[in-house]
Amino acid sequence: MTQGTQSIQRLWFEPIIGPDLDGFWLEPGQELLFGRGSQCDIKLPEATISRQHGRFLSEEQGCYLIDLGSRIGTFVNDVECQKDTSTKILTGDMVRVGPWTFRTSVRKGAPVSMQTVDDSIEVESRVQRMTRNDLGHLAQHRLTLLMECSADINKAININELGELLVKSAIGGTGFQRAAMIMPVGDSGEIEVVSFLDGDSRDAASTTFSRSLLKGASRGDVACLLSGDTAGFGQSIADLNIHSAICSGVTVDNILVAYLYLDAREQEQYIQPDAAGFCQALCQMAGLAYANLRRLENQIEQARLEHDLSAASEAQQLLIPDDVGAGDVFEWGLVFKPGREASGDLLDIIPLSENRLALVVGDVSGKGVGAAILMSSAQSFIHAQITSGCSPGETVTAVNKFVAKRSPMNRFLTLWVGIFDAHAKELQYSDAGHGHWAIRRANGEAEAPPTPDGGLIGIDENSEYRNATLFVEQGDRIIVFSDGIPEQQRASKEQYGVERVYELVAASPSAEEDVNRLLDAVKHWAGTSQLDDDTTIVSLGLKN
Repeated sequence: MTQGTQSIQRLWFEPIIGPDLDGFWLEPGQELLFGRGSQCDIKLPEATISRQHGRFLSEEQGCYLIDLGSRIGTFVNDVECQKDTSTKILTGDMVRVGPWTFRTSVRKGAPVSMQTVDDSIEVESRVQRMTRNDLGHLAQHRLTLLMECSADINKAININELGELLVKSAIGGTGFQRAAMIMPVGDSGEIEVVSFLDGDSRDAASTTFSRSLLKGASRGDVACLLSGDTAGFGQSIADLNIHSAICSGVTVDNILVAYLYLDAREQEQYIQPDAAGFCQALCQMAGLAYANLRRLENQIEQARLEHDLSAASEAQQLLIPDDVGAGDVFEWGLVFKPGREASGDLLDIIPLSENRLALVVGDVSGKGVGAAILMSSAQSFIHAQITSGCSPGETVTAVNKFVAKRSPMNRFLTLWVGIFDAHAKELQYSDAGHGHWAIRRANGEAEAPPTPDGGLIGIDENSEYRNATLFVEQGDRIIVFSDGIPEQQRASKEQYGVERVYELVAASPSAEEDVNRLLDAVKHWAGTSQLDDDTTIVSLGLKN
């Protein structure tokens, strides 16, 4: 990659790989925070992305990327950026953040470059550019044929059918007998044959394709050999006995997505003189049809995803305890409110005896169906461990091993497990990276909890977790909540914070009021009832 010596202060970031996402400008003097958090300027809604993943900034010296200690890292041209260190970005660089890869350029819509194998030093001399004026000189019967081909191509219902119609139309309008629609695979120069036609054969297994032609068409030109003179092409042309050939690119928004490839090897006697222009016109039509198919596929996938999220959300509600039979010993209140997708929050209250009750609160990284499935699996495992007599520390140690062995890379959860014993007046608990809870004493004082002494669940399967003990009296309550409470932002980007939680529960008279008042306060803070993240609040204590 050629890098200019002049500092670039304005860059366009074009997403070329990953889920659907708009591109964006980094303007001179601008700083853009990116991550999955609602406060980010560039929101990347994906489970593996950190809430505040990194920053892009443009200074007088140029444009830079700073990784803010993200879990999975950030890469520029496949080189991982050092944490909290400025990495310079130049035009043409590839920036990878989770499932997204962005290509930088100084103008919007710049084409994506493709790696090709250089087996010819004179390919450029054999490449033809067919102008719109050239296309306008096609004979009337050729235009009629193009219109018929266009109608056929736009009837395609998937990429494979589009390929079949494209090669059939190309053969019908050029005089070639062999044609293929080919798609590039990755950056290694490998290809995938989408559709192939050679006479009556549709089997491309024994057919090879010229790299010289593919290279010639990779820039969007038409690589054209119609004279039989192969001297200007690479050795692959001569080795394959090709005397006539055309290769044209199919592009969508200036991005190469496929090739239309035709060649003649001995049997073809006459090739139409305007075959190259005809093929380029076909590829323009195929590009439009390809874009429409992708748009339709995205709409279908979005509808399927929304259906799955709705089903996952309904299934989660079945796991939330309704009546735990706390009787006259415990008082409790809870709220479970998913954000905009299926929740990754985990909540369970498990009665163990008349005087003993277990509480489980956790938060799975990410959102959507994947997080919901991991949440439900972990909850079922935890429930079984606790009801079999395991202590909180033993339960957390076991579920960590369970999750670490089975969950995808970079999928983890925070977890708080506690067992209340009303007779012994104690709470035995284990805090695995959760930390979001408060102790409300009967005298109206609210205490901050101890710092968690255990790491996140799912990182290291050999981690072990200990029990901690907190003594409680009648009237004492424990309020545990998800990170969506303290991290909720108001219009000014200020977070609600944990100190406001402590102040609110200190003035609250009951467990039920703890939950209701805290939820109302956070909604008021946000200025909307649709909060940024999943919201789980549970208050549990000993009755007076």
